[in-house]
Amino acid sequence: MSSPRKLQVIIIGAGTGGLCLAQGLLAAGIDAQVFERDRTPVDRQQGYRLTISVTGNRALQACLPRANFERFVAASAKPNTAVSFLDHRLRRLLTIPIPPVDPASPDAVRPVGRITLRQILLDGLAGVVSFDRTFVSFEEAPDGRIIAHFADGSQACGDVLIGADGAGSRVRGQLLPQAQRIDTGIVAVSGRFALDEVARRETPDAVFRGPTLFMGPPGRFMFASAVQYPQEYSQRQTSAYDRDEYVMWGFSAKRSRLALPGPIETLPGETARRLVLEQMTGWHPSLRRLVERADTPSMNCFSVKSAQVVKPWATRTVTLLGDSLHNMTPFRGMGANTALRDAAALCRALVAVSRGEHELIPALAAYERDMIDYGFAGVRSSLDNMRRLHAESVLSRFATKTVFRAANVLPPLQRMFRSER
Repeated sequence: MSSPRKLQVIIIGAGTGGLCLAQGLLAAGIDAQVFERDRTPVDRQQGYRLTISVTGNRALQACLPRANFERFVAASAKPNTAVSFLDHRLRRLLTIPIPPVDPASPDAVRPVGRITLRQILLDGLAGVVSFDRTFVSFEEAPDGRIIAHFADGSQACGDVLIGADGAGSRVRGQLLPQAQRIDTGIVAVSGRFALDEVARRETPDAVFRGPTLFMGPPGRFMFASAVQYPQEYSQRQTSAYDRDEYVMWGFSAKRSRLALPGPIETLPGETARRLVLEQMTGWHPSLRRLVERADTPSMNCFSVKSAQVVKPWATRTVTLLGDSLHNMTPFRGMGANTALRDAAALCRALVAVSRGEHELIPALAAYERDMIDYGFAGVRSSLDNMRRLHAESVLSRFATKTVFRAANVLPPLQRMFRSER
């Protein structure tokens, strides 16, 4: 046991993990300040939904005030009832039913819009979160505290600095310059469109039951999911939040398959649409219509990257959370939930230090060891899924489809395809 300690914590990044951590620290009476480079909470396109797993739900419940968690539950979209795997002509490969769960239970998997979740996480953090503050670097002060420097010339000083600033983390760049991300060679285009009567009629039924994965011809893959809201949730409960109902989709392929005129990140929406449709010759018309319907401003193009595994480092009073260290591909949908797990674990560690139950450096070292272990397990799992879904060899594709079809008639085999909980 050590003496109770009054901590001051600096968090760089007001994303899902950083805000969840800030809420947990504030609830425990720990002084936290969050600095975010976005000028406002809605600067960037953040409208796509997240699926918050059991792990994510429990982290949010542990860190958020009860009222915020209840708002999160009320604002969540209609729960999924199945995960489906189809081929590009809508022939079923595998359907995994999702058993119904009490919506109020922590074990309920909850789809929620990114903007909505950010609003809920920001609620109660007035004076804690500063926007338009771009982090530049950190240094250790003579008294051992950490000073963060910002692009506007300002500074902040605290006992601990936490990089929650995403895949391009500047905190990681200074703390662990050896920690790099690799370009996987896969590129992706995503889009969304509002649900109207015609769109509901022409979208494949499986999409309305939950995440739907389409295995295309060699090296091509598509994902789609619908966002709908339960009828029993009144407008009064959720009117402050985004209640748009829509279908979101993503198409991915090896970069070498697309005749890209330049970096995919700078590709205009209409050009991206044309290139995707060129790769969908012979696909079912309903899948082509998903791409044709997408609102051009909603389209997002990116190279799929993944963090390289790093070994534990010499712990200091600067640490990392979420994508800032274990950035993973989107092919298992685990990134946000792993960041929330980090936030809850780091919050527990810092609360224990503030109560005098642990010394700061050993507590941070224990957090980092665990986070590296489960975080990079997620990185490897998502990479494995990416390679499986974009396989080009006849043998690999045949083996994958055979396993899907076997699991479709043998439920015990479905465990290997269930998402992280």
